[in-house]
Amino acid sequence: MATAYIFPGLNALIRKSDRNRFSHLPEVQQYFAKAEDIIATRFGRTFNFKEFLELPTEEIYSIQNISLAAVAICCIQTGVAERLREKLGASPDWVMGCSLGDLARAVFAGAYSFEDAIYNHIWFTQRIDGIDQIGRNIGVLAPKGDTFQADDYAWFDEVQVDVSCLTPRFLNIGGRYADLKKVEERAREKGWNTMNILDYPAHSRYILPYVLAVQSDFAHVRTHTPQIPIFSSLSAQELVDPKIIKEEFLLSITRTIHWSEAVQRLVRDKGIRKFINVGPCRSLSGLMRDIPVEVETCEAFEVLD
Repeated sequence: MATAYIFPGLNALIRKSDRNRFSHLPEVQQYFAKAEDIIATRFGRTFNFKEFLELPTEEIYSIQNISLAAVAICCIQTGVAERLREKLGASPDWVMGCSLGDLARAVFAGAYSFEDAIYNHIWFTQRIDGIDQIGRNIGVLAPKGDTFQADDYAWFDEVQVDVSCLTPRFLNIGGRYADLKKVEERAREKGWNTMNILDYPAHSRYILPYVLAVQSDFAHVRTHTPQIPIFSSLSAQELVDPKIIKEEFLLSITRTIHWSEAVQRLVRDKGIRKFINVGPCRSLSGLMRDIPVEVETCEAFEVLD
């Protein structure tokens, strides 16, 4: 059965049960140790992931700690993916990440070394001071049985917010504070539910100045031809060329996610019949229920038990 591993994004550490789900695995412990060594030797900072993951959720996700939360997720996901491959005796047919999940996805696929991934992520995210003053991300959920229509997307364009379609009825919207207030007002009129996702406008045009500020330094980032096929949830296409993979890393925070379309293309064009959610959270499994595909979806911990 053709199988894809899927890697969730930054929300993977919101629940304490998710943070602790795989922390005992030796593969995860090894990646924590490697990351702690990189932080010590290259940034001159003593850091302990076990202690970090015991902090309150709001502290883990503070703007000062967001890069460390991302590194923790990368360590967990890469370790779990390796454990899955060993357990199943073969690599997956495809891998795909959602937002931050692209980091571990690329490491596991061999397109990005773990050492470079950790160092570069911390280095480049040191330059995001003020990013939380621009805007934020909200989730918008249509009532059960409803989906967003063309006139809704046209209205979002007029308001100048950027829309990531995660399922036909769930959107991640990034934009400026004033523009998002308009979205929340329309949501009340339409009967949509809204929720806060991030305190800065990821996957939107408003992050571009921060990307351009590091563009010249990013030219030194090294990427490689993946050893496991990678499918992009940004372009909904296969990623093969290391140059394009690097370009996606640079621009990913400014581009919208097309998760629903990418899942459907993997099923339709690549014959995927099973998705294994690497986790540690179950967010992507929940999304799968609202995407019109007939596939099996399971959690990594179900396979590893």
